Amino acid sequence: MAATSFEPEERVTFASRRGNRLVGIVHAARATTAATPGVILCHGMESTKEGTKHKRLGEMLSSRGIAVLRFDFSYVGESEGNFADLTFRGEVEDLGGAWDFFRSRLPGPIGLLGSSMGGTVALLFAAREPRVRALATIAAVAHPARALAELRPAELERWRNDGVCSLGGVRLKSSFLDDVESLDVLAACRSITCPTFLAHGDADRVVPCADAAEIAAALGGEPRTRIYPGADHRFSRPADLDELLADLCGWLEAQLTPSRAA
Repeated sequence: MAATSFEPEERVTFASRRGNRLVGIVHAARATTAATPGVILCHGMESTKEGTKHKRLGEMLSSRGIAVLRFDFSYVGESEGNFADLTFRGEVEDLGGAWDFFRSRLPGPIGLLGSSMGGTVALLFAAREPRVRALATIAAVAHPARALAELRPAELERWRNDGVCSLGGVRLKSSFLDDVESLDVLAACRSITCPTFLAHGDADRVVPCADAAEIAAALGGEPRTRIYPGADHRFSRPADLDELLADLCGWLEAQLTPSRAA
């Protein structure tokens, strides 16, 4: 497949596999080859493609000859839809649309990098897509149903009956409840065959650091796991973020362009 050239930073639109119109930004690789690789970035629940991590990753990876697609999942940013319809499985379909689009334009291997909920979505997608060449996650969630822990049984039943509930100040339909209760992320991880890099801060108060160890154990093989002392969920301290991004970019370059990184 011949590569289709991108502008240095190009706004693109494409369809989710569930039909929604999604919007993304492509950072073209600064140096292209007949097999230019790419990385798709998957943001977290309360973020968008315009998050600091993803914008910096777009610049850093593209400068290393790796094209980057950062996009808004359905219901956030510039993509269409109602946020109340959010589900993990729906976002997997969105990532499928991003994958289809990027593969149609890029000849080389493609990796994934996801943050928080986006990390879990990337794991679920990679479990069913063997062509994913490399997968990196930041604070991925091993147990999505943990989000329901703050609700009493009566509140869960009311959510099912009413069809809508406010969870952590966010209004969501009962489809989210059904989705997280039936997901088994660790079982999905056992089907992933590509190299993986799991990053997590040990001061994360949103997603327990122990989730990284559980995911690593489920993946089997030798996933690279890096725990960052003192780093919170967002890697808010500049030094933590700098170290994280440097590690991720170096690892992705080694996986996607091994001859160049050697």
